[in-house]
Amino acid sequence: MSNSAPNSLPYQGPSDCWHLRVGRWSVLLHRRAWLVTLAMTVLLVLASLVALSIGSAQLTIADAWHTLMGQGNRLQEVMVFKIRLPRLLAVIVAGAALGLSGCLIQTLVRNRLATPDMVGVNEGATLAIVLFSLYLTAGSWPWWASPLGASLAVAALYTLCRNPGEQGYLFVVIGIALTELFQALGDFLMSTQSLVHLNSLYLWTMGHFAGQGYSVLAPVALCLLALCPLLAWLVRPLSVLPFGTATAQGLGVNVNRLQLLILSLAILVAALGTAIGGPVIFIAMAAPILASKLVRNGPVPVWIAALAGALLLVLSDTLVRVLAQPTEVPTGIMTRFLGGILLLFLLIQDRRRVD
Repeated sequence: MSNSAPNSLPYQGPSDCWHLRVGRWSVLLHRRAWLVTLAMTVLLVLASLVALSIGSAQLTIADAWHTLMGQGNRLQEVMVFKIRLPRLLAVIVAGAALGLSGCLIQTLVRNRLATPDMVGVNEGATLAIVLFSLYLTAGSWPWWASPLGASLAVAALYTLCRNPGEQGYLFVVIGIALTELFQALGDFLMSTQSLVHLNSLYLWTMGHFAGQGYSVLAPVALCLLALCPLLAWLVRPLSVLPFGTATAQGLGVNVNRLQLLILSLAILVAALGTAIGGPVIFIAMAAPILASKLVRNGPVPVWIAALAGALLLVLSDTLVRVLAQPTEVPTGIMTRFLGGILLLFLLIQDRRRVD
């Protein structure tokens, strides 16, 4: 008789994951999350081509694609590369930043209403830019002031609510109060100035992307790319926070330090997104909710929320351009309209669950 044990089957991983092995290294990829990521990327590309084709001078989607590939005529190149592409890229970067930040805060606080635009972060960033634009700078757009205002907001939030993971309701209520306070201060500062000098700034505070160029987009995009490695490193510990503080601590996670790091990072990302097109609201709430419903029981959908935020903001910007053509209307008006519908839907849904 042979005493050797039967050969064990190779480890295949969970049924909902792909198990990839390269030499001594192996990784599990959540199947549904990757398929959703691919689908969202394709939709974002298609929505971007539609956005590039819409304007005072109409292009077909094929014309927009050929122009991007360097096969368009001179007029098409000017329309795409000089006018429409900078705006489109600004919308994509801002939407991705807001979706990403919303996912981080919602996961941290475990409350769908806890988003940068609901807890004072966007308004704090807006207040800083308004202050620097009106009194402390001349000529250049002070996008770098946005993180300063957001830092003020996060300091106030963390001072008044030191444990956001366990005090989600208090966190949201304090955030709403800070939002109103910062917005009132910004409105007061602008009301003291001549209307002639407030046109572009006022439109920006409503969430406006018309006339966006690379002077602000490039540094903001580079800052967000520099934060991506840290975001990727935080995804794994972030996934244990929804199970509660005790469970996370039992798994070796320093919860207080992780909460402060995630909150600070979320605020910085939201501030960078706000610096481009203003305090666009509801994208940060809608994108993580959509991502979570698509992934279902998968990992925390940080990157999918970023794609969803970019897609939702591109669709909102395109829709407002079509409906208001030839007038320029701030994109933030459309996001407020769609976000209000979403918020009512969530409230009705929660009420039915309680009943």
